[in-house]
Amino acid sequence: MAIDLQQIGKRFRFYTNIKELEMPQLLEMTGSDEAVLANIISGKNYLLDELVAILKHFHDLNPQWLIYGEGSMFKPMDENGACKDNHKGCLKKDKAAYLKQMQNMLIELDAAEVAKGHHADVDALKAKLDEYKASHPQD
Repeated sequence: MAIDLQQIGKRFRFYTNIKELEMPQLLEMTGSDEAVLANIISGKNYLLDELVAILKHFHDLNPQWLIYGEGSMFKPMDENGACKDNHKGCLKKDKAAYLKQMQNMLIELDAAEVAKGHHADVDALKAKLDEYKASHPQD
């Protein structure tokens, strides 16, 4: 399976938007060079080793989804709501202000995946957003 740097960048941007992470926070969390992070986010040339070094700082992010668009964005949760790798809080508290932005990004990701012939599980993400929207009407 070929690796598409632009798709990885779009998925990583989607993830960081959901987690409400800006560049200064990403730099602090990862200890990475700003140029490397900027290249990953923009889908420009970077080494896979650089991506792997950054991924280890995001305990809830499913690398299979990020790299190939397969499976769920987040690693599976246990019965206590923690990631299976024992890190609490896989998702920051959801905020309704981001709902529309996330829906637009899902549409963009879905269109890009379809155009590339990939069949990611975007419908599951859409269903989760719809479920959140239904359960938080006043947010």
